[in-house]
Amino acid sequence: MSLKAIQTMTGRIILGILRILQLVLACAVIGLYGKYLSRASKADEKPDGRWIWAVAVGGLSALTSILYALPFWPLRWFFIWDIILFMSWLTVFGIFAGLYLNEDPEGNTDIQQMRSAVWLDLTNWVLWLISSCVGFWYFWRHRHQRTALTGRARENAKV
Repeated sequence: MSLKAIQTMTGRIILGILRILQLVLACAVIGLYGKYLSRASKADEKPDGRWIWAVAVGGLSALTSILYALPFWPLRWFFIWDIILFMSWLTVFGIFAGLYLNEDPEGNTDIQQMRSAVWLDLTNWVLWLISSCVGFWYFWRHRHQRTALTGRARENAKV
């Protein structure tokens, strides 16, 4: 096996682990914030938009991490979507950090869970920052690469 193949395989394994972490943490956030949306629904109260936003960002992140894990997706331009999710997680973190980090739980398990969820938001933010940077690096590195789709593939072919 060549060095390039080993590096490619190692990179794919690392990105696969990153995507799995993104999926697991997004599902955890959906579960934590979804519990409060369910509670509001059962009490016939109007759900708070902040919790809806958190669950929507978690859902989009989970779906994206699943789609990115599929081997046939070309990842050249997808770093833009990673940046959007990165900024969305930053917004979720900012909203809930302002609500719960300065709050004293005093034995209230709901506040303790929300404080834990804030740290999950921060972790998701960091993971999407990493995937945004990796995606941008990949785009920058391969931006001039010729492919069969451009019709210039023979220019770079070694005969």
